[in-house]
Amino acid sequence: MTDANEAAWDAVHEALPAHFRVGPPSFDPAGDGRWSVSAVDRRTTGRGKMPRSVSGSGPTEDAALRDLDDRLRGVPKPDGTRLDELRLAYVDGAEEWTRENVWRGLTRDELGRMIGRFHA
Repeated sequence: MTDANEAAWDAVHEALPAHFRVGPPSFDPAGDGRWSVSAVDRRTTGRGKMPRSVSGSGPTEDAALRDLDDRLRGVPKPDGTRLDELRLAYVDGAEEWTRENVWRGLTRDELGRMIGRFHA
């Protein structure tokens, strides 16, 4: 472990809310080649429960830990983050699908419901 990695881990553990635990970092070489790490509320795990979690990701393990730390502390992300790119791609794909399969664009209501899923 490097000093930067230890500092990133220390920051995450300092920011953890009560009852949360941090899982091990993971790397996805087959996907987008990014690291990710999640913190899960132990009170929301178990049979039939949807766990409450917070995740961070980045090109390195340290970057993923810093992203998780920011999310745990509620630090706002600048415009143009990777998630914004994914949201736009999702909306674009949905619009294209409706034009090809339903022969019309998305209605204002459909678009609103779709975008609302990202803010839930």
